[in-house]
Amino acid sequence: YTVNFKLCPQCGSRGSIPIVYGYPGYELFKQAEAGKVKLGGCEIWGDQPEYSCKECGYEWNREQSIDAAYGKITSLKASVGGYFGGHYTVVIDLNELFITWNHFQLDADSQFRKKIRPTTAQKYREHLKSLALLDWKDKYKNPGILDGTQWSVDIFTDQGLIHKHGDNNYPEQWDDFCTFIAKTTGRKFR
Repeated sequence: YTVNFKLCPQCGSRGSIPIVYGYPGYELFKQAEAGKVKLGGCEIWGDQPEYSCKECGYEWNREQSIDAAYGKITSLKASVGGYFGGHYTVVIDLNELFITWNHFQLDADSQFRKKIRPTTAQKYREHLKSLALLDWKDKYKNPGILDGTQWSVDIFTDQGLIHKHGDNNYPEQWDDFCTFIAKTTGRKFR
């Protein structure tokens, strides 16, 4: 899964065109007349819109696309564990505003649940963005190890499920993600 920068954050249309800045030549004028690009003018500064929706006219840049993608996360289910250490599962529901934590072991199970505030849910989305969660690869495998630790992260959005998982191999941000989950729940997660 990667963020689709050309998807309109306003109406969801895929009918967007790039906005081109600078002094246009003849070819660029022809492309603009054909509706393939939008001319943005000659002034260029840092956070100008990069795309324009042909359906609703909304204009946005890449950062706004990223914010919109993380804003669509409704819940998250993270699991980690191995045979000897037990298995942890955490659900963070950003719409219903609760967190559940479970630890499953051979001899005993532990459970915990707490409510969160809407402002806390928004902070969690921002933290997930700082971890680049949506940019993680779908699969992290270590073929040289047959036993050990498996993990998965299911990201639920209003557009469907995004599944990330691994077997004794992790994304670069894994330690920070585990720390985030532990702080969020007040419980161990590894």
